[in-house]
Amino acid sequence: MTERGTDHATEERQLRRRDEKEGTELFLQDVFFALGEVTFLGLPAFLWLLVAEPNAPLKYAALFSWATLSVAVGAFRGGRFGVAWPPTSPSLVVVRLLYYDATILAAAYAGAAGDLVLRSPVVTAAVAVVVSLAAALAFPRVAAAVDSRTPEW
Repeated sequence: MTERGTDHATEERQLRRRDEKEGTELFLQDVFFALGEVTFLGLPAFLWLLVAEPNAPLKYAALFSWATLSVAVGAFRGGRFGVAWPPTSPSLVVVRLLYYDATILAAAYAGAAGDLVLRSPVVTAAVAVVVSLAAALAFPRVAAAVDSRTPEW
């Protein structure tokens, strides 16, 4: 037991430079992390919708809202489509929590209203997608307004 043995492949892996992700791989990574962010911060809205009525249209619209918001946040996060997505900061976590929950609830109820009026699942999904996409596009402005009002310590 005079020397510690190591595997040659392990040493090579440690010396190698990590490749930067780009293109589709970076987009998928951004959407993956956005999915986690929207899901975790949207839990209060999802819990509310568990007991809300009308049951089926709300959950159907919420599903489309959740998916749209996750993909939109992931797509905008990388600076794609000309949207300057705000970085994650402690002051914006509360803003994101409230904003994502409000967006999911608004899209779910708007989609359910469309379903009750027109009796069409396509309308329900379309309304939820449009509301969620509009909210995702508006988030950088809301975050900038809140961040500019937050006092620095």
